[in-house]
Amino acid sequence: MSACAPQLVDAAPATYEESGLLLYAVAAVAVEPAQEPGWFRRCAHAGAAVISREEDVPDVLLRLPDCWNIADTARCHGLHDDPDIVAADPRFRHGDDDTAFAIVAHDDGLRHVLLMQVNAAEAVLMPERPFRERDGFERCVWG
Repeated sequence: MSACAPQLVDAAPATYEESGLLLYAVAAVAVEPAQEPGWFRRCAHAGAAVISREEDVPDVLLRLPDCWNIADTARCHGLHDDPDIVAADPRFRHGDDDTAFAIVAHDDGLRHVLLMQVNAAEAVLMPERPFRERDGFERCVWG
């Protein structure tokens, strides 16, 4: 028996469950464009809400009204620019993960929403506003 610690390899986990995160809910929060192209930040006083407990981000994207579109290569301040989060959180550690994160923009160019797969601990701290009806998406985000 050796007293040495096991060698750890920083390889991408096969599933989020192996990394210690049990991702099972999708949360949504209003965001706004930041100064840099492609970057967003959470709107002042905006709080996230769990909008689905049965789906992942791509499932929610498929059900959005036609006036909502994916903002390609979008990044969010406080997530993608935080070295601790990028280094440790499997949702951000290995680059873009379309199954766990997306930002969508309304056709009017004024409304933007961040969608993110969250774990059980994060979801407990958020209100739940289920996204059941295609036309009810905005009520889920803004209450």
